[in-house]
Amino acid sequence: MRNNDGNLIFESMPHIASYASVVGKKEGEGPLRDWFDRIIHDSYAGKDTFEQAESELMTTAVRVALNKGDFKEEQIDLACCGDLLNQCVASSFAMRSYAIPYAGVYGACSTMALSMILSAIVIESGAAKHAVCAASSHYCTAERQYRFPLEYGSQRPPTAQWTVTGSGACILEKAGNSDQPKAYKADKRSKSFPSIYNDSHINESHFPCTPYLHAARFGRIIDFQITDQNNMGAAMAPAVVKLGTIQIFSKGEKLVIDICG
Repeated sequence: MRNNDGNLIFESMPHIASYASVVGKKEGEGPLRDWFDRIIHDSYAGKDTFEQAESELMTTAVRVALNKGDFKEEQIDLACCGDLLNQCVASSFAMRSYAIPYAGVYGACSTMALSMILSAIVIESGAAKHAVCAASSHYCTAERQYRFPLEYGSQRPPTAQWTVTGSGACILEKAGNSDQPKAYKADKRSKSFPSIYNDSHINESHFPCTPYLHAARFGRIIDFQITDQNNMGAAMAPAVVKLGTIQIFSKGEKLVIDICG
């Protein structure tokens, strides 16, 4: 790995060997509904609290990612995960179900990018071959954490965001571990694949490229003194403009990802 003026260049370019997404009812009704692996219509996900429900979302996302990639828990060297709650309680309880070394990450909207950057660094160092990266949020837990509990019945201003109810997970793999990444084994209950994919036959020629991590950059705090808790977009926008966003581009037959967290 090289550091080029703050840009981390991954020389072995760890690739995304598997992935999964689990979302709530509102997200499942949106334009991306056919691309989610699981849609959970119960906001409690069968649990007693919204916080337990968010933890269940991540537990499910990690399990689906492992299954889709034919990975076993003992093959994973690190789980780098986070959420929006105090002490990363949703992700820590989610990973309690797995015998995987765990590191909690709190980066709010950058949590997934940070998890992937940190995991890629560990993989580049040779300390790990496989790492799980995951992030979660839940509309009801975020409202209680940052604004008002839903029971309070406060009126939402026009600038208020709607926090996603869902969790995403991916497994980063050291380049060269396999001739073809295992990310794309179809899941019987998954809708994350175009119609050419089915459970009985996977034609690897249908996959034109493999997502690799090429470069990353840790962000800096850009504070414009925005204090409106209902206008998070204005607070985050300066850093996005200053530092840029995720870049995905084609490099030969490979899909390359540059991320900023």
